[in-house]
Amino acid sequence: MTILVLAGLGVCLVRWRQERYLIPVAIFLVWLLLYFGRSTWGPLIDLLPLSSFIPMHRFIAGVHLGGILLAAVALAAPWRWALSGTRPWYVAGALLFTVIILMPAYVERSSYASENFFVIEDSGDSLAAEETDLDALLQRLKQLPPGRVYAGPVGGDQGTWGLDYNVGFVNVFSLLSAAGIDTMGAIYHSYPLQSGLLREFDESKQEQYDLFNIRYVVAPEKQEFPDFVRLLEQFGRHRLYQVETTGYFGLVDSRLAFAGDREDFAAAASDWMSSDLPAARYHPTVSLGGSSQAHGRPVPLSDAAAAISNTPVVAGPVLGEILSEEIGGNFYAADVRVERESLLLLKATYHPNWRATIDGASRDTVMLMPGFIGVPVGPGEHQVRLEYSPRRLRIVLLVLGLVTLIVIPLVERRSAVISTWLGSVASGGTLGSIGRSRKNESRQSRRRRNRR
Repeated sequence: MTILVLAGLGVCLVRWRQERYLIPVAIFLVWLLLYFGRSTWGPLIDLLPLSSFIPMHRFIAGVHLGGILLAAVALAAPWRWALSGTRPWYVAGALLFTVIILMPAYVERSSYASENFFVIEDSGDSLAAEETDLDALLQRLKQLPPGRVYAGPVGGDQGTWGLDYNVGFVNVFSLLSAAGIDTMGAIYHSYPLQSGLLREFDESKQEQYDLFNIRYVVAPEKQEFPDFVRLLEQFGRHRLYQVETTGYFGLVDSRLAFAGDREDFAAAASDWMSSDLPAARYHPTVSLGGSSQAHGRPVPLSDAAAAISNTPVVAGPVLGEILSEEIGGNFYAADVRVERESLLLLKATYHPNWRATIDGASRDTVMLMPGFIGVPVGPGEHQVRLEYSPRRLRIVLLVLGLVTLIVIPLVERRSAVISTWLGSVASGGTLGSIGRSRKNESRQSRRRRNRR
């Protein structure tokens, strides 16, 4: 394929006077230059919108798209030559060349498909063999009070026993997530801001189970845990454990306020998690990118390590208690009794689209360490509800996209008429107006001379 891409690039450069040959070259080179990324372009890459958040290695997809077009140009060259002649062996030669050049790709894809077939077959047999145990495990989890389920780490200090805990070739945490279970872990993507903290979760600290509301653990028989992780039930080779947590909500204090850029957040959150502040339920507020949710004079995130280490951990008065909580598809609700001014923490990823109400009245939300949602609450008993509500811009963009899909084929069918109309508008609207203005000027000048 690489040979074909290079050959196609050569063919296009030789025939560069024909515009259609410049299109695959442009696609290939533009995406290739973008794929070089920050290590090549340095601060110039900041001129691109959202450049600080885009995983630029994904631009390889555009390089592949351009490469496919160039490979097609290279394959078309011998066939064009063969079909332009009258001798049958020309076509046979082009066919032989095509088979030889594509044979490595066919062999590689065939081997890949064969491996996939083996993985699918083996996983299917393994899932069928453990179907009874797995169904019973999932049913039990759905009957238990709400809480996140942990089925092993995928890296970090705790190792990778979660990746090794499989049914066939399928990770158990993937099976749990596919069944709609709220899991603690990353399956394929790690988009949330605090995703890096998943690797820093410490299985030996009970306060970290409570921090993420990890109420249940699913693990193989030989995996060992601290005493506070209590065995609840066993399903074949799968063990279900339970940990005492305070639930998805918690009343917390905030002795610090941080502000800074996203690039400094991960290190600050890591310093906070490894400190004594989580156990004391001190959750500093965080403002990113110049937002104004932090009060007073916030500490820069780059100085978070020193600020956290200098914060004394002392037992304060009781903040209140969570009376009940309700978990829905896109909302969390709780009844709380608050003794003094505090913050109600929801152990879910913060996003500006979360809408909070207290006793039916809207309230602003803040980001709390380590990237969770917080709502300021005053003394008394309150009903709090947090609901994720997409902004109207998403609906506008969706409608605009649908309209664009409808308009494109209509424009394509009438492209000649539209092109002619645009040309006439351009010529008539500019040159015509200039001509008309000059005629008006000449008429006015003649009238002046006649008056004289």
